[in-house]
Amino acid sequence: MRRVAPGVAAVVCAGLVFLTGCGNDAGASTAPVGGNEPSAPADAAAPAAVGGLAGLAVVPDGFQKGAPGESAQLTGPFTRQSFVDTLSASPAEDLALLLNAGCKEGYQTFRSSTDRRKRVTVQLFKAGSPAKARDLQKGFWAQDEHTKPFAVPGVPGALTDAQTGVVGVTGQLEAVAEASITVGSIVAEITVSQSGTLEKTPVPDVKLASTMVKLQYKRLTTKSG
Repeated sequence: MRRVAPGVAAVVCAGLVFLTGCGNDAGASTAPVGGNEPSAPADAAAPAAVGGLAGLAVVPDGFQKGAPGESAQLTGPFTRQSFVDTLSASPAEDLALLLNAGCKEGYQTFRSSTDRRKRVTVQLFKAGSPAKARDLQKGFWAQDEHTKPFAVPGVPGALTDAQTGVVGVTGQLEAVAEASITVGSIVAEITVSQSGTLEKTPVPDVKLASTMVKLQYKRLTTKSG
């Protein structure tokens, strides 16, 4: 995705606007995970206990919150401007897309595995209409090259990709499975990344990403307007 990559994000967090009681994902749906492999069917979503976009975000069970102070690892709501200032890898282009979509707010959830090697990010964007949400989804997705899609049965219109590539540190690789869906006026972007080395090449966790997408789709179709 075009977001600031986990582990290489700028340490800038003041721009994110957090709302009391929403930053802890209280009551949000979870995707149960056993070790490194997801095991939950799509009907494992729990009822949301909080309102707004926070109540729509799905998080993986057993994962922990990100490191304090790193914007890409924060959990909580953001405004259009704070997203551009702290989370966007293409600020000017993203700002134009968000303005055209009538998107003023969003929500990010970040979780990592206990060893910090596997990371899950869910970002929700509320557009001005379903048509504008689809345009925003396509605009975001078109910013990167995607060549290895994977299927997510039961989730219409999902855009997916799974790749492994070199990151900033020499000899370090990152495997990423990502997906983007729209439901009504909401765009949901899900990224599952895992770090490794040339000696131990990481593989994109398509299974976990697919489970997250299914749970997120179900959450949005049952709770979003």
